[in-house]
Amino acid sequence: MAEQAFQDWIDHDGAGCPVSDLARVQVQFRADRDRRTAERDSGPEGNTAQVYSNSWIYSAGSTAAADITAYRVVA
Repeated sequence: MAEQAFQDWIDHDGAGCPVSDLARVQVQFRADRDRRTAERDSGPEGNTAQVYSNSWIYSAGSTAAADITAYRVVA
């Protein structure tokens, strides 16, 4: 995979879902080792953002494995 694709990721700060609930996204959870792992686990078509509704919002300093720390819109 081209390195350019990995530059499309946007860091997320836990302030809520930044995209439409119907947007298809790939997400990186705090527990993911890296973005390549996150991309593989999210699948090439991603999922709708609403699937991750409980992971978009978290407080500063959170260490929960299910926190979304980055995302990429794929459709």
